[in-house]
Amino acid sequence: MPWDARSAEDVEEARSDRASSGGRRRPWTVLRPAFALLVAGSWLVMVLTSLAGGFQLVGQTSAERDFAQGRVTSYAFLESRPGTGTGGWWQGSLDGLTDASEPVEPQYSELVYTLAAGSPRIAVSEQVDPSPRVWSSWSEAETTWLQQQVVGSEIPSGVANLRLGTTAQVHAVLRVVLAGGMLALVLFGPVPRHGNRWFWFWLIGLPAGLGVLAYAVWEIGGWRDHRAPAPERRARGGYGFLVMFAGGVLIAVAAQTLYGLLGATVIPL
Repeated sequence: MPWDARSAEDVEEARSDRASSGGRRRPWTVLRPAFALLVAGSWLVMVLTSLAGGFQLVGQTSAERDFAQGRVTSYAFLESRPGTGTGGWWQGSLDGLTDASEPVEPQYSELVYTLAAGSPRIAVSEQVDPSPRVWSSWSEAETTWLQQQVVGSEIPSGVANLRLGTTAQVHAVLRVVLAGGMLALVLFGPVPRHGNRWFWFWLIGLPAGLGVLAYAVWEIGGWRDHRAPAPERRARGGYGFLVMFAGGVLIAVAAQTLYGLLGATVIPL
């Protein structure tokens, strides 16, 4: 069916609008502001825990000190750095990470390790400044250290053994609850007023859960309900897909620019 064709959902929306235009206020209408604040607050906590529990980039000297002092609880050599995959924001922090087949090949491996307390860390060669946008191979001396002091240690290794900590666990729970909750509301909740169900379905894919925040503000909170379009003119799935795609690109560019301006050294979960 073409995206602009009138569907059965339009009929459902029209009936819902007529049913809610008169009579006493429904419980859902009364609870909307409080529920919207709850969702927005949960989203904010998810973002903050993503930053607080994110992967901290440190120089090889700092990593060597952490290992020498016995502070490291787990480590892994990765094929690629966390945050470089294309998975959705609702996926696990370790999803998509792959153990390096040759752990100490300087051209390919990324060393990630965890501490008993604190965020997971990514060791970066001293040849460059720690930055999410900069990569460098290990020097010969650094490769020797990796082979002797890291691989030769008895510390649990591999992606499956990484211990990200409590902050990452809280973030993981909120991520699943928000993504699953929005999907359930889009599919089975009240009929959306600013876009049809397919429109909001695609917006779940916006990075950092921004689609959830938008749904909380517009659909749950009722912001600008007085200017909501007629059912047949509401945003549809095709437009939602374009917003998701273009928004993802723009948000990625904005994030990289912000990283550069702030000199950030954390890769969010």
